[in-house]
Amino acid sequence: MGGSDPFIVMPSADLAEAVKIAVKARIVNNGQSCIAAKRFIVHEAIADEFEKKFVAAMEALKIGDPMEDGVELGPLASPQLVKDLEKQVEESVAAGAKVLTGGKRVGERGNFYAPTVLVNIPEDAPAFGDETFGPVASLFRARDLEDAVRLANATRFGLGASVWTNDEAEAERFMNAIEAGMVFVNAMVASDPRVPFGGVKHSGFGRELGAVGIREFVNIKTVWVSALGAKGSEIE
Repeated sequence: MGGSDPFIVMPSADLAEAVKIAVKARIVNNGQSCIAAKRFIVHEAIADEFEKKFVAAMEALKIGDPMEDGVELGPLASPQLVKDLEKQVEESVAAGAKVLTGGKRVGERGNFYAPTVLVNIPEDAPAFGDETFGPVASLFRARDLEDAVRLANATRFGLGASVWTNDEAEAERFMNAIEAGMVFVNAMVASDPRVPFGGVKHSGFGRELGAVGIREFVNIKTVWVSALGAKGSEIE
């Protein structure tokens, strides 16, 4: 199960809060999470301001040993993950994407990769719809709500989605139109034992957690009993 979760920000959203959570949602577990936000889709009316604040916040992250106080971003789990991430970024740049910050390893030792923000990403680039398993954020501009929905669904994955809006009609449209197993409004996607967890498309099938998740682990038996002593009955 993988994910290329969209994080959508509309003009009615609390921009400061959206930026703060956007960074947190991208670097959770050093970016190595199926439900980490990976594609940031921002309405063009607020895209410049979001981009400026988001890039600044990513650049301000303290990188180092996660056991040390104040460190916000640690290493990736293996050298291969760093190589895979490097390849995705390099191929995306070769296809036409632009690096606003990061885009390279950090230090000579360890599996550290700089917090990275990419823009102008063409549809044939890995960063457009693939899962980037590390601190690489793909930033897109949407003309309107429907364009944001189109970009959100332009991936073979469908695990989670985070939507930031204070417009009820917009929120309802995103809930219904986004192809994902989970949609969080004004919150980052998270695993909570009280609600079902799972995706659609290439992000798997079935659910875990919640009452629905419990039923995935049992075999449902159907028992049909006609009146005792009767000759039998047919299903009508």
